Amino acid sequence: MEQQAAATQDKTQIQTQASSAQQPQAQAQKPKTVLSEIKLQILLLEKAVSSKDIKAIQKVSIFVKKFRNTVKSHHLVKLFNTFFPNVAVQQGNDFDANFTEDLGLSAQVVSKLTKIIEVNVFIQCLYLIWLFQQKQSEAYEQVNVLGKQLLQQVQQNNKRYLDTLLGVIYEYLSKSHEKLGKLNQIRDVLFEGYRNACQNRDENGQAILINLILRNFIHYNQYEQSYNFLKKTEFPEHAFGNQQARFLYYTGLIHAIRGEYQEAYKNLTQASHKAPDNTAFGFKVQAIKVIALVELLLGNVPNRDTFTSPEYQQALYPYYRIVSTVIKGNLGEFQQEVARSENILRRDKLFNLIQRLPQIVIKAGLRRINLSYSRISLNDIHEKLNLPSQCNAEQVVAKAIRDGTLAAVIDHENQIVITKETNDLYGTKAPQEAYGERINNCLGLYNQAVKALQYQNPEYDYGEKQADDELTTDELLSLAELDF
Repeated sequence: MEQQAAATQDKTQIQTQASSAQQPQAQAQKPKTVLSEIKLQILLLEKAVSSKDIKAIQKVSIFVKKFRNTVKSHHLVKLFNTFFPNVAVQQGNDFDANFTEDLGLSAQVVSKLTKIIEVNVFIQCLYLIWLFQQKQSEAYEQVNVLGKQLLQQVQQNNKRYLDTLLGVIYEYLSKSHEKLGKLNQIRDVLFEGYRNACQNRDENGQAILINLILRNFIHYNQYEQSYNFLKKTEFPEHAFGNQQARFLYYTGLIHAIRGEYQEAYKNLTQASHKAPDNTAFGFKVQAIKVIALVELLLGNVPNRDTFTSPEYQQALYPYYRIVSTVIKGNLGEFQQEVARSENILRRDKLFNLIQRLPQIVIKAGLRRINLSYSRISLNDIHEKLNLPSQCNAEQVVAKAIRDGTLAAVIDHENQIVITKETNDLYGTKAPQEAYGERINNCLGLYNQAVKALQYQNPEYDYGEKQADDELTTDELLSLAELDF
């Protein structure tokens, strides 16, 4: 009897472990199709709205932008036929007539979901993003029309749960105007949205709209207006990381144009560090371009590894050639490279910074001469630097000596420059200052990480959720066996 009872108990334990292993495995399975993933996000949004979980609503609202490369017109047709049967959806070149997958929602569930304004705006935002991804002027016009309708719809409901989706609408509305060359027409709408976001204490909306307004000013080279706008605004500390990266880039670019290179370099490096690792390639490339030019204007040499890395090599090649000519100190080669890449520099809106580099080229050439020659004639300096004929080498050298770039004395009678012995760098305060700068950067990064910490909401009950998600040792072992 005891053996039979023990056998029965072992059998019961095995069945319990199998059922407990299958249940977490079923929970861990993710939707395999785009339509099922959209369905999951809609249900999560409905659950978050009913439980008033603002963070969960924000996560689902942010997730809408991740569908921009995966959602197709046949997915949207299924969605609109289910939720908005009276609204027609444009069928693009990506439409699949053989697509038969269904959402699998009952009529009762659909009628319940259509009454939730957040779900309606979420689905229409998917259509808005798909229209923008078509990259056609007609589609951009439709984005403008649909975006303004969604703005009016959201403003009429005036619910704080819609703030994150409202930021998505503003973003794509601004992008479509930029593609159509009508960015100045949306500026008043952006200012009105920023005013409403401040009144509603919507930090995410404030961050998005500040970046859109700055981009609007920079697009028309209105750097003075953008600087005045910066002085009168305060960027939210708890904004999302991508918005912080954009704000730091725009701020750094504005400071660079104004000649505040040290502050510009600080902001631009922070922007490149906050950029995502696997995405935002264009943003990172543009940030590297501005950082390289600001470093040159500060008298430093940019890191060569950045230009030679395989992922950035092709995009940064014109800037690599320009940096190489600056380091050589040959003004003639530098002007040739600038003329060759002028269209690219103007397209990147960095030609203004490039025009400030000739003095840096001359200083770099004089430093090389200072290291190579103990005495050299002014005519030879004129030839080696490849200075223009109207440029006086004696004045250039005198200015470099006054600024501390060149340690030398000019013999005016013999037209000769006599260089002095250079002091040991490690005998100066330069290493100490460089080390202090690195410490300050690390401390600044640490402070930003502390500010970015998020804590659980004390008003939300996490006890039952944690108990459900907790796995025992036997369940973990059974899961490991199933995986192998």
